[in-house]
Amino acid sequence: MKKLTIVTDSNGTLIGAVNGHSLTFKHEGMESQVSFQPGHKLHKVEVDDDMDMAAVSDVSDFQSRLVNYMPKS
Repeated sequence: MKKLTIVTDSNGTLIGAVNGHSLTFKHEGMESQVSFQPGHKLHKVEVDDDMDMAAVSDVSDFQSRLVNYMPKS
């Protein structure tokens, strides 16, 4: 299983996803951070290993599969 953070807007519409559950990355003294608009919700989920964001070749297919992992309201 892989960890992803799925981001939705205030209406529950998919905005995107981030690998892992940490939104901060440090490397060789540099730090970067991902942030989102107020009202956006972050959903920490575990997905199947074949949901590798680095190997996405069909974005539409990936997005439709990603929706299946979004928490139900």
